[in-house]
Amino acid sequence: MLMVRCLQTEVTYLSQLHHPNLVKLIGYCSEGHNRLLVYEYMPKGSLENHLFRKGPQPLPWATRLKVAIGAARGLAFLHDAKDQIIYRDFKASNILLDAVSMRI
Repeated sequence: MLMVRCLQTEVTYLSQLHHPNLVKLIGYCSEGHNRLLVYEYMPKGSLENHLFRKGPQPLPWATRLKVAIGAARGLAFLHDAKDQIIYRDFKASNILLDAVSMRI
């Protein structure tokens, strides 16, 4: 029961975070011992796929710079929040791209 309350607290907090460079939390599922957070779909996948795997086309350097700036803005928002959030899993596979922007 404690894990369910912790998840609900996390979901409540995450659902209140709104920033152009953060992926939106859509909802969650808690069934038995399984827990799942549901985020918006990011059609371009992760930065990792574009940098380290053979994708359809490599990202141009100008786009890479925009991705880095967007990720930095998202982190700055989390770090500057009233209840500061330290994002401990910051890596290329967790930087997600949609058609026009990047989010963490």
